[in-house]
Amino acid sequence: MSLNYNIFLHETDKNALNALKAIPGFTQLLKSYMKAWNEKLFYIQNMSTFVHITDQQLGKYQEMLLPICKKLDIEVPDLFLQLNPYPNSYTSGDTKPFIVMTSGLLETLPERLIPTVLAHECGHIACHHVLYRTMGQMILNGALFTLLGQGVSALLTQPIRAAFYYWMRCSEFSADRAAILCDGSPDNMMEVCARLAGFGKGIGEPINMEAFMKQAEEYRQLINENPMNKTMEFMAFGYSTHPLNAVRAYEASAWASSEQFIKARNYCEAYQRGESSFETPLLYNEKHYLNHNYQEVLKELEEQGLKAGLSRSTEKNTAVREGGVISVSIDDSHNYKEDDWVRTDAKVEVEYYQPLTNEEIALQHPGQICMPQNYIYYIGKDYKEVERELMNIGLPDITLIPQKDIRKESDRALHRVSALRIDGKSKFSKGSWFDIMSDVIIIYHEMAD
Repeated sequence: MSLNYNIFLHETDKNALNALKAIPGFTQLLKSYMKAWNEKLFYIQNMSTFVHITDQQLGKYQEMLLPICKKLDIEVPDLFLQLNPYPNSYTSGDTKPFIVMTSGLLETLPERLIPTVLAHECGHIACHHVLYRTMGQMILNGALFTLLGQGVSALLTQPIRAAFYYWMRCSEFSADRAAILCDGSPDNMMEVCARLAGFGKGIGEPINMEAFMKQAEEYRQLINENPMNKTMEFMAFGYSTHPLNAVRAYEASAWASSEQFIKARNYCEAYQRGESSFETPLLYNEKHYLNHNYQEVLKELEEQGLKAGLSRSTEKNTAVREGGVISVSIDDSHNYKEDDWVRTDAKVEVEYYQPLTNEEIALQHPGQICMPQNYIYYIGKDYKEVERELMNIGLPDITLIPQKDIRKESDRALHRVSALRIDGKSKFSKGSWFDIMSDVIIIYHEMAD
């Protein structure tokens, strides 16, 4: 079981990414990007241009990173320092993500806040943002045209651009929540926002966080009180990759005051202690699992920390394919919703459809033979061939009765079966069962006397 990052995934992050993926042309754009992009190029650029932070170079930042990765249950990414006066950090890559901090960031933030920034970047990795964010950053700086050629312009429609930037802003809220969980409170994250808004280390006066948060609340009220203000906000910041500092601080404070934060914190603490029973958020409702292969569903549930029991239905179900899930209940309920919290020791039952195998059916009919064909199959065949077939399937008590009604040897009906009776039945279907010692009578056409 791995850590369930949904404990800190912001609802707008999930919805915005789903909306982005649903836009016509996005899938084609992503496939083109994945085909042309070479992740090694990033590593070459980083190693040749930036300072690689290791235990031998600026090791204190490497030490800050290790406990964060352990808490978020991710591999330790490479960490680099870039000479750039603009205070920033970012995560990129795909299969091997990396983090870059700028020198301006270290000059702007007190050292005690750097772990919060690193936890934020690690939050992107834990949420599996990195591939899409890397692609979005390349769209922003125009590098995607160089990578894919001018033909990509037809794929980069205005809806895709707008949706990409909106999702990138929303994804920042999830990463902020990851940092809050690592810190245990929103205080550092809110201070990071205040300092990035303008309160650098050189100001010389302490930050009044209460005043900054009041500013954030006033901004929220300003935007919400008038639809026109909301429109102007979008016009001004619709193509930004990060939400506004005041908005981020407000979101951080609001989430840390919520019941979801308490549950997420308890989850993390229990997960770190290696406990087997604690609350976890559900990824899906029951509808998601229906008709999926039951083994895949078991795996999905296990990844959420839930162990499921299996029950098999053999009754024919035209709405569900073989091996498909009919229902998934949690604590005998089917009314659970995505993001509901349940205990990992909850009673989970997966019912699936799997018809009986031929071997299982045979066990239900001891001492019997299953007919491989219906009665029509045998009519008109050579009686000796039919006799052999019936003996081969295990019916030994066969009586042959000639029906002497053929006048010419050239008659095609000669020696052909005219009737077949098994246990007195002259009509039976494929799959009918008869006792092994059933009386079998084959009536066939023969030359008249």
